[in-house]
Amino acid sequence: MIFLSFAKEIERQGFDHYNKLADATRVREIAGLFRYLAREEKRHCEIFESWEKGSALPPVENSGISKHAAKAFEILSEHFKTAGVPAINHDDAYEKALEFENKSIRFYTEALNGNEVSDESQRAVLESIIDQEKSHARLITSLMEFQRHPGEWIENAEWRHAEEY
Repeated sequence: MIFLSFAKEIERQGFDHYNKLADATRVREIAGLFRYLAREEKRHCEIFESWEKGSALPPVENSGISKHAAKAFEILSEHFKTAGVPAINHDDAYEKALEFENKSIRFYTEALNGNEVSDESQRAVLESIIDQEKSHARLITSLMEFQRHPGEWIENAEWRHAEEY
């Protein structure tokens, strides 16, 4: 199935990109978030591999990324208050990560709306993956905002507003 080949490739690219971002940053909290995102992309790829083999699809579990992100932003805000802006300037890499997330959201949504996915359990799994990808996109957007305006971001927002998936 062409859909599954593309889906696995999107997830592999995301996995590789997040691991490169984690390796490139010296900020432990942000590197941890990128490793977490990489693990989620790997898990999505494994789900698509099971789907391709005709195996029973595992449930897409709530990963708790919102709690991890909230804690990371709390620590980052404390670092900002005491030591200034953390060295997290990865504009192009963040843009690329957001592009991966948005690409997967569009692709999976089109698959749901088209004839790619007819089995109800597959539809449910894909809907859950879309929700996770949306959470990833919100996290990347929050990282970008924090990077651009850390003092303003700390005063006006916390990453606790995102719902769990």
